[in-house]
Amino acid sequence: MMLPRCLTLLALLSTPSLLACGGGSAGEAEGGSSETGEELGDPELFPGLRAEVEILIDDRGIPHIYAEHERDLFYAAGYQMATDRLFQIDLMRRRAYGRGAEVLGPSKVDEDKISRLFNFKRWGTLDAERLKAEAPADYALFSAWIAGVNARIDEIKSGAAPLPYGFGPAEADYQPERWDNVDTFVIAKMIMFGNSNTLEYEFLASVVQRLAKDAYASIELLRPGMPTFTMPPEDRPKAGAGATRPDKPGPDALAKLQATAGKAVPPDAAAALARMHSALSGFHVLGSNNWAVDGRFTDNGKPLICNDPHQPLQSPSVMYAQHLNTADKGGSFDAAGFGFAGAPGVQLGHNRHIQWAATTGFADCMDLYAVSSDGKTITAGTKKPAITKRSEEIKVKGGTTVVLAVSDVDGYGVLLGDALPFPEALVVDANRHVLINWTGFRATNEAAAFLAMGRASSVSEWETAVEKMEVGTFNWLAADKDGISYHLSTLVPDRGDPSAHPMPYTVVDGDDPSYYWTGKNLTADKLPRSHADKTGFIVTANNEPFGFTADGDVHNDPWYYGAFFDPGYRGARIEARLQELTKKGKLSVKDMQAVQTDTHSGLADQLLPVLAEVYAKVPSDEELATFRDRPELDTLVKLMTIDWNRSMQQDQPGALAFHAFAHFLATQVYEDDLLLTFGPIMEASAVTALKLTSLAVTGAFPDGDGVMKEGRDVLVMSALSDTAGWLGGEFGSVNPAMYSWGERHGTGFRNGFGGELDGGWVATHGGEDTVNVSSTVFYEPNTTTVNKQFESHDGPVFRVVTRFLDDGTPEAYMNFPRGNSGEPTSPHFADTVEDWRNGVYTKYPYTRAEVEATKPTRIVLAP
Repeated sequence: MMLPRCLTLLALLSTPSLLACGGGSAGEAEGGSSETGEELGDPELFPGLRAEVEILIDDRGIPHIYAEHERDLFYAAGYQMATDRLFQIDLMRRRAYGRGAEVLGPSKVDEDKISRLFNFKRWGTLDAERLKAEAPADYALFSAWIAGVNARIDEIKSGAAPLPYGFGPAEADYQPERWDNVDTFVIAKMIMFGNSNTLEYEFLASVVQRLAKDAYASIELLRPGMPTFTMPPEDRPKAGAGATRPDKPGPDALAKLQATAGKAVPPDAAAALARMHSALSGFHVLGSNNWAVDGRFTDNGKPLICNDPHQPLQSPSVMYAQHLNTADKGGSFDAAGFGFAGAPGVQLGHNRHIQWAATTGFADCMDLYAVSSDGKTITAGTKKPAITKRSEEIKVKGGTTVVLAVSDVDGYGVLLGDALPFPEALVVDANRHVLINWTGFRATNEAAAFLAMGRASSVSEWETAVEKMEVGTFNWLAADKDGISYHLSTLVPDRGDPSAHPMPYTVVDGDDPSYYWTGKNLTADKLPRSHADKTGFIVTANNEPFGFTADGDVHNDPWYYGAFFDPGYRGARIEARLQELTKKGKLSVKDMQAVQTDTHSGLADQLLPVLAEVYAKVPSDEELATFRDRPELDTLVKLMTIDWNRSMQQDQPGALAFHAFAHFLATQVYEDDLLLTFGPIMEASAVTALKLTSLAVTGAFPDGDGVMKEGRDVLVMSALSDTAGWLGGEFGSVNPAMYSWGERHGTGFRNGFGGELDGGWVATHGGEDTVNVSSTVFYEPNTTTVNKQFESHDGPVFRVVTRFLDDGTPEAYMNFPRGNSGEPTSPHFADTVEDWRNGVYTKYPYTRAEVEATKPTRIVLAP
């Protein structure tokens, strides 16, 4: 029968209230949840609420949802997320389908092309079909979530609920569309792509290898800034050392590459690279921190576990805080934490037994090939697989429809074609094209994995759940009252003997059949996993897990896992702090919060001794004579090497001076060597450029002088002089009283639509290499003009530190920006940003009594 729709007013949300609401529509199948043993019915359909669902909105806008049945729980969760974030999740869905330009105009065309090229619609649909076939009861939960979203949309369309900000005629001016059951799987596929996307890194590395031959020969691109690795020492495999890199062509081969490519490099290549970076910005892989300490080192004898995922810092947040509970009414679900807006459930959080956390794993799950094509087939080694062509029409608000021609090669990937604003001639010869393959081009099982993690009652059960992961490249950590676990599970192609040929972190020769995947993946014993039985703690900060990159070479190791990892500054600092703290006494929640908000610069530890050493030579070294008798340089050297505590805190003038010095030094060392790739590398990963600079000037590269032809000391002093000139120009003096880090550095909580959703700019702590990370872009695009503000767009989307009570229940302390609502008029739109900015933690309410103590707003959804 037809069930009544919700009637709601914004006023109802300001005081405790009752809201009668039902789901479903005429013709829906009757049936119950498999959790009660009743017939499931059609998992595509939500038959309507079986019992009342209570939603308590706490004092930070977090919904705590209490239901008797899991399908009712997920229905209410979808309804509430749509209430809080409908415009955001609608744009998220449009981005996944490549339909953003349809409502936001030409600025979204490049982004839409990427979504159409990688066909998240096709692969997400296959993921949905797989879950429906293998676990229909789980699929029914996702269908119920969609029904809840649609119930809210129907209220809006009927006028029973107001049109959310963003849809209005003075804004984007369109009506929300009802969701299909596959939509959240398509969004999830896009999220998993972003999690494993190394496309930009591989492109830029290929350009450096091809065009900047001398620089490529002089540096070890993959060497970490600090040799800190995730696997505890007792669990690491033996890595190689010192063999010749097969990816390092001889002089004749490099000369040939340069001559061939040089003729085809277009004059607008630099602008094209910048545009490519912008197009990929919504899909790029980011970092995070997590670590776990077992009970031998803690104040209550039970583990501590911490997580701060680094994702785009936008308004509203990409994450949504929520608590889903059937356990209070006899069920088994009681998960609290954070999920991606647009996806059902809690992806990172805790239940009554475990807390789990994640960082990006950076396993190499994506290869790029230079292939030839006759338009109907490609040449893939000895085979000629057929091309399947499709035409994608991208509607553009206020513009002309864009038609994208895509060439799929099933089993091998997709040709990039003109989907990216990138000249292929920079990485392949004129008669060849770039083919990309990704392990996500198949039906995968992440939805089942996330649900199973939320239901796990022990670390062991949680590890079994993680095993379902196939394309989400996450460094997973978990803890229960008895122990900790690091467990990564994903499909990493087995590329065979790494010494046999160059490993595929640049574009590889598609004529070589040995580069194509055989379906064989790295086995479990070759994936990073540990319980830290000897060490007692595990730290992951996107650094390389095994130590294979320690010598800058991934070809002399027992297997190939990946190439592009974080330089290790964050991981090294966390490890050092844990070692220091465990020697002093038993660790507490507050100790872990201090580590999580730490802003000490490891780069400063490396570069400032070099500055002091070089500056001491100025009075006697004639090559440095031009830098004598300059009091402004004396002031800066004293500030950075003596007065500053090497923390990137808002009030520190030394932090601003060092930030400028490090970037000017990178420019002095590499701008003339990396040619048109210097700017794009600085934009794509500033910390990588700074790592390469530090390794060069500290002598870590055996051939590093090749990028310092002017001499290291001259380059260091030139960078110091540039710093003095910039500070003097900006502030009238190098006097530290005239400036501070917080005056120029902060976080921009931006929104692709803008308007009242734009969260503005706030001064924040941290830098490129700090645990409390806050990376920025130093130069304006395609220039060496320093930005007026250093605005971070990525960083901790939440911070959580969790301990375990005597009965084993997790107790989480957290902060997150900006607020949990996406509606500008909501009191929870921007109410959490100051706590996040200042590192203030509060308890995440979990028990019913704790939630009630916040004096929550009360909503009831009734059958």
